[in-house]
Amino acid sequence: MKVLVTGSNGFIGGHVCKYLLNQGVYVIGLDLHDEMRKECSEYIRFNLATDDMSKILDTISVDKIDAVVHLASDMRHEPYTVDVVTNNLRGTQKLLEYCIENKMSSFVQLSSLPVIGSPKEVPIKENHSIKPPTVYHVTKYTQELLADYSNYTFGLRTASFRICAPVGTGVNPKTIFPTFVRRALAGEDITLIGKGTRRQTYIHVNDIAQALYKALCNENAQGTYNLASYNNLSNKELAEIIIKQLGSSSKIEFLDTPDPMDDYNWEVCIDKIANDIGYKPEVGIEYAIDEYARYVRESE
Repeated sequence: MKVLVTGSNGFIGGHVCKYLLNQGVYVIGLDLHDEMRKECSEYIRFNLATDDMSKILDTISVDKIDAVVHLASDMRHEPYTVDVVTNNLRGTQKLLEYCIENKMSSFVQLSSLPVIGSPKEVPIKENHSIKPPTVYHVTKYTQELLADYSNYTFGLRTASFRICAPVGTGVNPKTIFPTFVRRALAGEDITLIGKGTRRQTYIHVNDIAQALYKALCNENAQGTYNLASYNNLSNKELAEIIIKQLGSSSKIEFLDTPDPMDDYNWEVCIDKIANDIGYKPEVGIEYAIDEYARYVRESE
């Protein structure tokens, strides 16, 4: 199978490419950088929003692409909203039309669970109400609609996956998970706001890659899916597990700052994806902690 992976140089993209390669997939990486930064079978520099899609096959060594995994995304906020809309939606629609014109078997992409706004019903299911909190999330939801349109109008098999909080080596160091791990390794106090009760579901990038691969291979994969794991933890629970797992001397300190999201619970129902493609999360939070701790130590 020959698969084009957009956003191949990114955090999730790099892990997905590596996973697909290990499954024997021929991976054509696509990104904006001049050079390949993550492992792929081959790589092309390409701007989905502005470049001519017909040129892709002219710049790679294979004469056919079987499927597309669309991970590239402009995640900026104000004042770049017009660019975000242009880049994300124009690029996605061009990719979909390219898949249709070249009779590809499938198109799978990542969306974002926060397109729902805030959790109103727990566990969160695919039919949860939608209220995107940013223009970026508006584009992610619209990408789902564009993919569905390409399916029911042109017969292209498409699947969109709403992911929650991804973790793994290379994750944005400013997010909660890597911040807590680094502080625990340094023996520094882990600070929490509010009551520390906000619950998040953390998913390892290998489980994201697993789901995307199964979607490529399984004709039952169609429509929008929640993609999550069983790692549903409050901020306080996450801090406690990290301290224990790493044998850290860190203490948990509560700041006198309210958390407006204290009551949020991002517990996710994954019954649909399990039933349709046999997805089952494999990476527990303890493994993710140990892996990221090794990554930090090796980076020092």
